Amino acid sequence: MTIHRRKIFIPCFIFFSFVILLLGEPPAWARQADLLQAHAGAESKESPTKSDVSSSFTTLSGTTIIMFPPGDMYPYYIADQHRVGFCIQVLRYTATEIPAAGKSRIYLKTGANIGIARFHPSGHPDRGWQLSVQAGWDGQFDSDNSQDNIGWDGNYGFLLSMAPASGLAFKLGMLHTSSHVGDEYIERTGRKRIGYTRHEITGGVSWSMSEQWRLYSEAGWGYDLRNETLMAPGRLQAGLEFVDEKSLWQDILGWYIAVDTSTWEERDWRLDVSAQLGVLLPSADHRVKLGIEYYNGRVPIGEFFQFDETYIAFGAWMDL
Repeated sequence: MTIHRRKIFIPCFIFFSFVILLLGEPPAWARQADLLQAHAGAESKESPTKSDVSSSFTTLSGTTIIMFPPGDMYPYYIADQHRVGFCIQVLRYTATEIPAAGKSRIYLKTGANIGIARFHPSGHPDRGWQLSVQAGWDGQFDSDNSQDNIGWDGNYGFLLSMAPASGLAFKLGMLHTSSHVGDEYIERTGRKRIGYTRHEITGGVSWSMSEQWRLYSEAGWGYDLRNETLMAPGRLQAGLEFVDEKSLWQDILGWYIAVDTSTWEERDWRLDVSAQLGVLLPSADHRVKLGIEYYNGRVPIGEFFQFDETYIAFGAWMDL
């Protein structure tokens, strides 16, 4: 496959994957609130369906175990630059420090958080704990330079999420990020890889203050850094979200606003800020969003973490 075809293939593949998942037959993944409600309803049936029997069972102690559950006990961060999920964004930069990079780009993401097992008290599916794995890929393509791939990150992790009370959730996890410089960008600029690879232990807390408002915070510590000369272990993050599920266009659409802040020791604790404003599209099994985003901070691609940038973007996001 030539370089030109490879540049076209990657964004097209991710774009059409997004469209197929959005328009095709919905898989058995659902938003957290809908899923918890569905599980609660399923448990109350006198005659469970075949799928209910094969996917969950209740022990003698009264604990229900669900294998490969949809959703998670710990919600996604809407405006987080480093979250896994499907995303297509058109970026327009007002400032960027990446050498020889254009100010118009495409940002693509693909990935998901996949539940392995959920344990909850019988009749209380909104409480308990869950073991999950996550995997994702994200990359930036330079629209001012023939859609050259500037760089990309590969991510995976193992998460333990807990919900001891309604509206309160915790998570513990081990995360891996491996960052790379795009081949075309290397050929054009001669830029060498700095070896940005990070293994991290992370913990977070999420508090839903009401049906619409949520506050969260998270801390991470890099226990294995492949470039200790440039990288440092500490990371802090916090955010605030407002989500109104159905309040627009005869209660068919919803809207949201979200702000995420983060700071890293390897950047001398400078503050990165991301903000999103958008609408929630009707979808039975996904959370699909269209919106605009403002970002000011470190380049999300790890290989360029030393550089700052500011952009405004229009995008579409989908959580599995």
